Amino acid sequence: MKNLTCLILLPIIKIDLYVGLVTDTMSGGRDLGGIFLHRDKRTLRREVLAVRDTLAGEIRAEKSASIRSRLQAHPAYLQADCVFCYASYGSEVETLPFLAQCRKDKKTVCCPRVRGKEMEFYRIDSLSDLQAGFHGIPEPPARAGYLHRPCKGTLMVMPGVVFDRDRHRIGYGGGYYDRYLQEGQGIATIALAFSCQIRETIPADPHDIRPQSILTEDETII
Repeated sequence: MKNLTCLILLPIIKIDLYVGLVTDTMSGGRDLGGIFLHRDKRTLRREVLAVRDTLAGEIRAEKSASIRSRLQAHPAYLQADCVFCYASYGSEVETLPFLAQCRKDKKTVCCPRVRGKEMEFYRIDSLSDLQAGFHGIPEPPARAGYLHRPCKGTLMVMPGVVFDRDRHRIGYGGGYYDRYLQEGQGIATIALAFSCQIRETIPADPHDIRPQSILTEDETII
């Protein structure tokens, strides 16, 4: 029997550890960084959600109250006429008391409603307007005349899963806030998070929107 020799050609992958660029040198140097970037985002999202989910209910409520106090004293809130804010779900920073306070402070309050791959904000007149919607998340009904667009004097309060000290944000993976804020309406943006959700640095895409401030129970990151 003749000896058979097989030669297998594999692409050479070069990883620049300093800038995180991944390229395939046999394909003209095409950028493969996105593959690794999104994998890392998924890993971080899963890890941090697991940590956040372990917060006991009373501890989460206490930390949420501290974050809300910080938010309600923030100049962007005090100057806002209209507040766009998520209705908290699961282990997120609790916002329902904040929404109620906004109403007491005579501010227009709008919450997100998912429509396909897009998100719209509808005004609510009370917390009872919120009903389980997309993935069980509390949403306002799509009532005629209640749809609002952000304008001057609007504050956007956004959720997220992981943040870093340069205000990069990893959300839940749907890209809703990134797409919604791409138009750059020039409104104030604040994200709420527990300290356990903050990392020194996280992977980021060019299109990722960074909030102007991140509020935790311990600090304000700007």
